[in-house]
Amino acid sequence: MNKLRPDKLWIIYGVVFAAFLGIAVFAGLHHEPWADEAQSWLIARDNDLVGIFKAVRYEGTLPTWHLINKAFQLFGLDYDHIFVIPLVLTAIGVILLFLTDAPLLAKVMLPFSFFVIYQNAVIARQYALVFPAMMLIVLFYKNRLEKPVRYHLALLFLALTSSYGMVISCSFMLWDFIVMLKTMFRDPLYKRFRIPFFATGILILIIAFLSLPPDDCVPGLVLSSFAKNATTALLFNVESKVGQYLFLAFMLILLAYYFRHDLIRTVVIAAPLVLFMAFFYQREWHMTYLFDLLASLMIIFHDDSKKTTHKPEKGLNIAASTIVIALLAIQCLTGAYSIFYDYRNQYSPAKDIAEFIRPYVESGASINRVGFNAVSVSAYYDDPIYSNEPYGKPYYIWSSSVANDKFTEEFPDVVIAHEEIDGFESNYDLHRFDGHMIYKLNELDTEPYFVYVKKQAGT
Repeated sequence: MNKLRPDKLWIIYGVVFAAFLGIAVFAGLHHEPWADEAQSWLIARDNDLVGIFKAVRYEGTLPTWHLINKAFQLFGLDYDHIFVIPLVLTAIGVILLFLTDAPLLAKVMLPFSFFVIYQNAVIARQYALVFPAMMLIVLFYKNRLEKPVRYHLALLFLALTSSYGMVISCSFMLWDFIVMLKTMFRDPLYKRFRIPFFATGILILIIAFLSLPPDDCVPGLVLSSFAKNATTALLFNVESKVGQYLFLAFMLILLAYYFRHDLIRTVVIAAPLVLFMAFFYQREWHMTYLFDLLASLMIIFHDDSKKTTHKPEKGLNIAASTIVIALLAIQCLTGAYSIFYDYRNQYSPAKDIAEFIRPYVESGASINRVGFNAVSVSAYYDDPIYSNEPYGKPYYIWSSSVANDKFTEEFPDVVIAHEEIDGFESNYDLHRFDGHMIYKLNELDTEPYFVYVKKQAGT
């Protein structure tokens, strides 16, 4: 518990919140949205509600983020300020963090950690929903038996963020189900809990069924190294596989000690997400779920982690807390570096390309696209700019029955592609635009944009 007087605490919270907002606004104003950010924006902008629900079936996600985008668009938000959406949502999460009984140092440091200040508050993707959803669960967890409705609404909200959110929500529910099952559902403490519990479970099952992709959806699952991504998420980039596994082994020992009084419950809640990420699907930026889950569990079980009657164990508690603070400090360092890097370098060249091709758009030239990255340019225009957009929609349609990249003619006036096109050299002038995506301390290997402009006769 925090021992400072409430008025002193809220002064500290006010300073932290003002600093968080200032840094996040600065970062957002200098961030250039990339294709994934544009894709959600375009699906929301160019569809009604029915169209959004149809389109997201091909996205491998739920429509929650797209509907939030739609709401902000209806209130007049333009694409140049898309960062306002994740900023508002993450700011709500920071306020909720202040309302929890997390240690004061966690309340001061977490808002500036990499995933919160940058990956959630700046990048306009559905991961911005994770932190506020997890903080709601933290806030309601200890009194969940007395007030089960609000707790299960928080679980439902997390489940609506993505498949990862569903896994975490179901994991929290799994523990309570095990407890209820042990008493054959006769435990009086769970009397008011049962109806919200089963109602939420049924709703999550319905949501999962409705979010199944259609038969002609192109599989887009990618499974990258869990050890590398988890190490990078919780620490920083470690290229050595031995180093990665040694760090993860160290983290397991640290967490096993930290959660020793609630170890079985922690494993039941955390293991499904780890297994899902390790054997089914995850990328670097998906690790925000792992980080937020571990941070949330450490807050929930913080008081239990300090329980001891032995002097040697008190020393171990201090050592464990020191390590956790050091890891949080690294998160703050990588968050600051990512913001600085994004400020100094262009995350995506989409805006420059949009300006470069504007004369061709205004002249009515035939402009075609190849590959997913090209949708990031479309967001800077109110009307479709590509002649080969399927169904006149500016976003990419992940369907085996839709030809996103089929040229409208053999040699269009302008082609925007994610790679060089064989056989175009003699007919086109090639212009290359590079982006500089950052994740922690490592620039990701991203495909550049290639803009082909047809040569004029005689040149």
